[in-house]
Amino acid sequence: MTSTAVTEWVMLNVAELAATHTLPEVDAELAEDVATRGFDNPLYVIKADTGLRVVDGMRRLAAAVALGLAEVPSTQRPVIRVAALTTHPGNVRKDLKLSADFLKSVQVRGVRTAIQVTQVPGGQLRVVDGHRRLAAAIEVGRTHVPYTYEDQDEAGQMLDMVTTARHRAGLTRGEETAALFEAASLGADARHMAAAAAVTVTAAKEIKKLARSGQVRSVAATAPEMTLEEYAILAELEQSDPEAAAQVTAEIAAKPNERHGWMVRRARTDAKARVALAAHRAELEATGAHFRTLAELRDNATLVWSLPGITVESHAECQGHVWVADGNRYVAYCSNPALYGHKMPATAADTKPSAAERRATIEGGKDWDTAEEIRREWLAAFFGKARRPKTESDLMTTITARVLMSGADVISRRATHPKSTGRLTAWFGIKEHSGSAERAKAVTPAKAVAMAFAAVATAYEQNAARTVWRTDGHHAGSEVRTVTGEYLGWLVSLGYQPSPIEQAVIDGKPYSPGATAIAADAAKGKTLN
Repeated sequence: MTSTAVTEWVMLNVAELAATHTLPEVDAELAEDVATRGFDNPLYVIKADTGLRVVDGMRRLAAAVALGLAEVPSTQRPVIRVAALTTHPGNVRKDLKLSADFLKSVQVRGVRTAIQVTQVPGGQLRVVDGHRRLAAAIEVGRTHVPYTYEDQDEAGQMLDMVTTARHRAGLTRGEETAALFEAASLGADARHMAAAAAVTVTAAKEIKKLARSGQVRSVAATAPEMTLEEYAILAELEQSDPEAAAQVTAEIAAKPNERHGWMVRRARTDAKARVALAAHRAELEATGAHFRTLAELRDNATLVWSLPGITVESHAECQGHVWVADGNRYVAYCSNPALYGHKMPATAADTKPSAAERRATIEGGKDWDTAEEIRREWLAAFFGKARRPKTESDLMTTITARVLMSGADVISRRATHPKSTGRLTAWFGIKEHSGSAERAKAVTPAKAVAMAFAAVATAYEQNAARTVWRTDGHHAGSEVRTVTGEYLGWLVSLGYQPSPIEQAVIDGKPYSPGATAIAADAAKGKTLN
């Protein structure tokens, strides 16, 4: 990766520097060398109360004045030419590990940590700490590196090499992420950020954009596992629903070991539900609808759809027709079926769940929606891989073969559903709305295994009803739950990390959603509205 890159210096005005310094006599030989070859080394300057002060380079500044030069190169830390340094013959680090990411960082940003050097008999300057940094600088064409000087005997040099290597600790992912967001907020260049953190320039530009969000910067160190997409969700939430963003940010800070990406996505699911609920209420209010909370209904209040022979439309003229919030929609109830002459269903006693039960159902539905969103994003990325290990391909082949050999009913009922074929075309970039013949032509030997498994996955996705997590009798059925649990287990074997609600389906156990929300509501005396 040897490069012709030239070390970049900050150029300073010669006249302005000369006006604040007492210059030595001009060295004619040095002036001639500068006139012929330019400056080999920059002036080392520091910021003082009176302005910039030259620490090293006064003779070069005098030569620049004599030659009538307008600018001189400068640096605000001591540097030395790489050609002046020699490596330690007993360097303890045998593998310098010059990764592409490290070389790119040095090429763009230079060596950021000073190299420790000492002088040995004969006058040579020997590197004690920083062999990897020096090798990278030479590899990418850097001419100078920052350095510190310390007198050390041979034994001390060996001990320093051990000490600095053993006790140097890298940043945690959270610390690095927080630093990137902070650097971006302070105006760091995207190209330099990309080199420093070994990310793409596109990702660095996204970080700069997200750094405008105070909530994103505040959680960066606490939530290192969050993806840029999840940070983007938080930033979007900060704009659309500041209260929700502040609430989830506080929750992340209070729960450092939880799945923070899930929290952010779940907060967005809640926000979307509130928006949808408000829009639905506005529609209903335009028709003169009446609203109640679940707690305000009488014990014999009944869902309209459960009244025999009654539809929501036909019940609209009933005096007991009221609307109650249910997730992101309102559902119609009859407040008193007996009073208004309706025939009661055989299971009338079970038609009005308790507020806690209703809350749990609503929260569970949102949990499932969030889990489904994450799972399908994971599937899209999984099927979008350019390469995959043989073990992964073998596992997909085995699962697909077992499903086909078992004659699973899910495949025959769900594989050709429009939503299933739509997901297939999206995952593999096939022309939208293409027919079965076109989809078949898109199969290549390289993609055959993934496409076969994807066809199975789409069928199981379509089969997984939104209520499949429930075990209270109002769900898609125990068979569907079992089948979905088996399918989710396959994804786990391929690397997917299930959410708690999915894990409950996998384990065949009940799921208790919204426990925290229910307890909080009970403490505050809240009711659904």
